[in-house]
Amino acid sequence: MVDSGIVEEPSSQESGAQTQQPGGGGARSQLVQKLLDASSLPQFMEGLLTTQAITVAGTEAAGFLIEQGGENSFSLRPISHIRPDGSTAETRTAAINAFQELVRPCIQQGKDGAIEVGAPNAEAETQFCLVTLLRADANVVAVSAVITRCINLERAKQRLVSMQLVAGYFELFTLRRVAEQSKTIAETHQHAMQLSTAVATAEGFESAAMNLCNELATRAGATRVSLGWLKGRNIKVRALSHTEEFDKKQELIVLLEKVMEECFDQDQVVQYDPNGQSSDNVTRNAQALSRNQGGHGVLSLPLRKREEIVGVVTLEFLANHQLSPSVSRGLAVAVELLAPQLYDRHQNDRWLITKTAVATKDMAKMLIGPKHTLGKIIAAAVIAGIFILFQTIWMPMYHVSAPFQFSAIEPQTVSAPYDGYIGKIATVEYDKDKHLTRKLKPGDMVKQGDVLLELDTIETKIKLAESQAEMQSQLKEAEKDRADDKTAEAQIALDKAAQAGAQVAYLQSQIARALIRAPRDGQILKGDLEDKLGAPVKLGDPLFEIGSPRNLHVELSVSDRDMLDIWPKQHGRFATNALPDGKYDFVVDYIIPMGEAKEGGNVFKVYGTIDQSNISDSWRPGMAGEARVDVGHKQIAWIWTHRLMDFIKLKLWL
Repeated sequence: MVDSGIVEEPSSQESGAQTQQPGGGGARSQLVQKLLDASSLPQFMEGLLTTQAITVAGTEAAGFLIEQGGENSFSLRPISHIRPDGSTAETRTAAINAFQELVRPCIQQGKDGAIEVGAPNAEAETQFCLVTLLRADANVVAVSAVITRCINLERAKQRLVSMQLVAGYFELFTLRRVAEQSKTIAETHQHAMQLSTAVATAEGFESAAMNLCNELATRAGATRVSLGWLKGRNIKVRALSHTEEFDKKQELIVLLEKVMEECFDQDQVVQYDPNGQSSDNVTRNAQALSRNQGGHGVLSLPLRKREEIVGVVTLEFLANHQLSPSVSRGLAVAVELLAPQLYDRHQNDRWLITKTAVATKDMAKMLIGPKHTLGKIIAAAVIAGIFILFQTIWMPMYHVSAPFQFSAIEPQTVSAPYDGYIGKIATVEYDKDKHLTRKLKPGDMVKQGDVLLELDTIETKIKLAESQAEMQSQLKEAEKDRADDKTAEAQIALDKAAQAGAQVAYLQSQIARALIRAPRDGQILKGDLEDKLGAPVKLGDPLFEIGSPRNLHVELSVSDRDMLDIWPKQHGRFATNALPDGKYDFVVDYIIPMGEAKEGGNVFKVYGTIDQSNISDSWRPGMAGEARVDVGHKQIAWIWTHRLMDFIKLKLWL
């Protein structure tokens, strides 16, 4: 090959030579129209090379796309190769390699060229390779080369000018492609904005999903659009286009959920076209849905929140509806943009308790999940180190907790003095202005000597009268016998009179004791007898309990597992159930050594004396609450784990 030079600018003389090139104007017009109608780069390059070859009477042509590599390096990717003869594949490969070597110097220098590649033939015509660089936005992106025969280099340069004129269509093609892409992008953005508006103006997740399905069906020309949302590891259909309500168990819904789960499992777009233009992934469930619906095309698009799929949109098209790749990409972009909005709607459209549970689950997943493992290990090590350090520095007070109730100190019980019946119950005046009275009840204050209750004495009084009459009768009988000098009979009558007198004294004492009086000043703690008027009582039956409401102590029920930690003179605090905000001090007074069975366990009674400066007027005997006894300062680890360790030791020993 002989390099005949590289042409920079065509001269006016060379420009006029283009009219002398072979080929009629009508043929050129058809070729130019073919160039303008080209829908892809390979199709355009084939038309460009054909036009250039006809223009310069070429015999072979090739076009390459320049792919930039590292610094000052590039590679050539063949786009089109025109060789009229029926050459073998090896011959064509060798020809393409030869073209690549011919055009490389022109690309490196950034100039078109006419390169001599063969000796003159019988007609004295030399073989030249005419090279034109194809530019887009002033950058060289492709190159075309045509083999032709010319008389000399000057004629080759003239033909190169004709090729340069045809090469100008490449930039026109790229501009048209850019305009089409911009138009497509603008339409996609417009659709995305309109879809976003439909979602944003809806109230709630269900309404937003319905609006999205309706808009997608209208703008994509789909017969049906369905939206499914992730629930656990399954996809559940939540909305259908132009359908307000649907049965979630019907066959169509089940098929749609399988199609959506197929898309979810593969984490990519799934398209099934009965005409053969399907995606390369698994489309088995999509095919089943298509057959069930009479040959519909099916397109499933994943909805992602960041990297995770949260839902799937499935579009169905009629069998004769052709869905171009650009439309598919536009739909995929649109739903990807709308997925975060739908996710926010779904998150905010749930019950507060559900939100709390999900937030807790996500927090736990973040804390114990596989992400940021090194940072979590370091944080755990730091926390463990701080915890171990605090073991020797911070030893909080260990408390034994136990339920308690107030009990009165030395309450006095008033019992029945003998067997009888309740006759009268004392009354108290509760409204002095209106002189209203009621029966004595617990809570009333009494003074020593006040009558609390009177037993029925009618029968006793009858017996008393009989005994008194008997005594008088015997005394008279004794006087009569004494007057008749009947000494023995008089003595017997006197003895019987004494016996009747003793009975009279006994009955009089019983009548006196029938008035039950208060033994001390205080408050009635127990003894509501109003509904027991006339009821029988036996000797020793408790009728009233009198004590002082301020003279109380705490009665703790301590579990047997904590008894070894309780000793007299220990301090503690308690709070009642009625007044949990108030905390009061007490001191352990004494411990009852005998345990009591209670609620499946043993408890011991522990009594404590209340600090008299903290006594509250609101306390009443029997009020309950929670008490804590200060045992001593212990290590925090022991406080947290000693019960568990004791349980394990006991169970392992068993």
